[in-house]
Amino acid sequence: MIKLKSFAKINLGLEVTGKRDDGYHLLRTIFQTIALCDELQLRENKQQNISLAGSHPGIRWDERNMIARAFRLISENYRLNRGFDVGVRKNIPPGSGLGGGSSNAAVMLLFLDHYFSLNIPAAEMNALAAKLGADVPFFLQGGTALGEGIGEVLTPLPEIKPRAIALFIPGFTVSTALIFSRLNLTKNALPGKIQLFLQRGDFSVLENELENVTFVLFPEIREIKRKMIRGGCDFVQMTGSGSAVYGMGARKKLAALAGLLPGVTLTRTIDKKYYREKIGVWPSGKASAFGAEIRRFESSRPRKTK
Repeated sequence: MIKLKSFAKINLGLEVTGKRDDGYHLLRTIFQTIALCDELQLRENKQQNISLAGSHPGIRWDERNMIARAFRLISENYRLNRGFDVGVRKNIPPGSGLGGGSSNAAVMLLFLDHYFSLNIPAAEMNALAAKLGADVPFFLQGGTALGEGIGEVLTPLPEIKPRAIALFIPGFTVSTALIFSRLNLTKNALPGKIQLFLQRGDFSVLENELENVTFVLFPEIREIKRKMIRGGCDFVQMTGSGSAVYGMGARKKLAALAGLLPGVTLTRTIDKKYYREKIGVWPSGKASAFGAEIRRFESSRPRKTK
């Protein structure tokens, strides 16, 4: 049995900078991985396909799932001689703005690359990830990164100091497509808040420009943010288009908040080094958790399809 971890992300600020001709919105955001994670268990099969099962009843565990799509994408470009049965313990709820599906896809890409010793170049891997979703390339590395374009243009940033996180995930999902469909773009000649944050390191300047739209459609999320501010968080923001809201502050205050506000869980930011160590497909170009399974197939590893 092969075990992997698939970590969540939060957005430290989010700005909408424009809209492409194809309808996708252009963004500027800072991605940050946190310790909340899904757990994947994989067992090899001989059918050269993938079967999925998971703990969340609201997720499609079929060919439309991001894990299956990642497997299929690699299969279309490389001749894989094995498939996998995959079980997922889902701790990152869908529709929460925490990137669970994108993280699952990225972990599957990384796993297949290392398991079969494909040695896919970084640029090619990023291009494959972008085909699956705008957030997927970020999860190939984790840590702290500036995201631009539709989120797929990444610039590594210095890691932020470790921060305790109070995370509230409502029991409902928010459709990203719905939020963007209600967004009115306005031109702003002032420097972006993310630019100011990168200059000053002051979290208080950051804003998520999707909050106003989401709060109108889901006033419960606005109320959650207010409660977390009143509960002692130094900085509170919705992540992505919602529904999750996170707060930063002193760990003791956040622990007290978790006791007062049912539904709050405590987690923390994680840097790129921790991400690489714990995800299960590093170090040294091999999936360290796989051991004999890797060595068994090195002699017959797949080649790229022409």
